Amino acid sequence: MNDISLRHVCRSYTTQSTDIMIDHARRPTRTRQVLRDVNVTFPLEKLTVLVGRSGCGKSTLLRLLAGQDKPDSGEIEIPAGWHSAVLSPDPYVITWTSVLRNVAMACGVGRTPEERLRLSEDFVEMVGLTDYADLTPAELSTGMKQRLGLARVLASQAELLLMDEPFAALDFLTRAELQTQLLNVQKCLPRTIVLVTHQLDEAILLAQKIVVMHSDSSLWECDLTDCPYPRNVDEPRMRALKQRITEECRK
Repeated sequence: MNDISLRHVCRSYTTQSTDIMIDHARRPTRTRQVLRDVNVTFPLEKLTVLVGRSGCGKSTLLRLLAGQDKPDSGEIEIPAGWHSAVLSPDPYVITWTSVLRNVAMACGVGRTPEERLRLSEDFVEMVGLTDYADLTPAELSTGMKQRLGLARVLASQAELLLMDEPFAALDFLTRAELQTQLLNVQKCLPRTIVLVTHQLDEAILLAQKIVVMHSDSSLWECDLTDCPYPRNVDEPRMRALKQRITEECRK
C-alpha cells in the first residue's frame, strides 16, 4: 500500500472587499494563494508533524486531507476506502450523555448497542478516563474533554487522524500526559496521523517525520523513525534538531 501523497497541489482563496460600493459598481476581490505546488508524502501508520509560521498553509493542508476542501490543481492520493477524523483544540462531543456513551456512539455502524458499549470501554481505558466514564462532558476538565475527543476519533475507526493543535489549550502538565498517551495509543493501535503544532518540543517528542512548511510552500523534511521513544529534548541531537527546525521556520 502506498503512502498518502500530495503532488503539485495548489490552493487559493478569493474574498470580496468590504468597501461600500455605490452606483452598481462591482465589489473588488482579492485572491490569496495559500499552497503553491506542494509535494509531500505521509507514511502509513506513522505520526507526521507539520510545523511552520502562522499562515503558511498547515490547516489548509489538513482540510484538504480531510476532504473538507478541494485543491485548485494537483492530486491527493489516499488509500481507497479510507476515512479521516479530525481532532481540534475544541473537540466535538455530545453534551447530553456520558463519556462512555459518547465513545460508543462514535464506534461506527454495523454493531449492536451492546457491542459498541464493550468497544467503548477499551477506548475509554486507553485514554485514561475509566474513572470518569459516567460523567457528562460538562463535568470534565479541558484536559479530560480532550481525552474524550481522542477516544472518539479512535473509536471512529478512521484510518487517517488529523490533529490541528489538539493540545494547545492545555496546561503544560496535562499536555505532557496527553502526548505520552497519544504515543501509547499509537503503539497499541497504529494509525496514520498528521498533527499540526507550533510547539517544537512537542514535534520532536512525537514525530516520526517532521515537515516544516515555508510561506512560499517549499518544504523541509526530517525522518525520525530511527529515534526511539521516549525522547529527551535536551539531548545534543535533539537540541541540534530543534535549532535546525527553528532556522527553517524563519525562512
